[in-house]
Amino acid sequence: MKQVSRNDHFTILLDERRGLIHTIRSDKPFSSLEELEVAFGELGATLDGLGRARYALLCDIRAAPGRNDPQFEAALQRVRPRWISGFRRVGVLVKSVVGQLQIQRYARQDGIKRLITNDEDELLKYLTQED
Repeated sequence: MKQVSRNDHFTILLDERRGLIHTIRSDKPFSSLEELEVAFGELGATLDGLGRARYALLCDIRAAPGRNDPQFEAALQRVRPRWISGFRRVGVLVKSVVGQLQIQRYARQDGIKRLITNDEDELLKYLTQED
């Protein structure tokens, strides 16, 4: 895997051989909703440049700080599609059952199918299987 991009909030790795983009959310909280919007804008632009339809996406959010205040939730709902839409498959790697439940709620809101698990091997198997 090669690193494509890195900032305070996200690292993006590309595995051409397996057709996989791996996004890793850091443990740094967003200091403002504006910072969230900027970070997701950069993330989306980088993923667009890689060609989403060619890849599966692994979102590793295990280190992400928990937050669910209404303003944050509304902003995240607006920007989340810039992260996960347009890929062959999407998988989300979580740390806890609470995280899994939150991402399941997001999946219902977004209407974008994704596997949500804390088992990295299971997730990689799902993301790299043929369509």
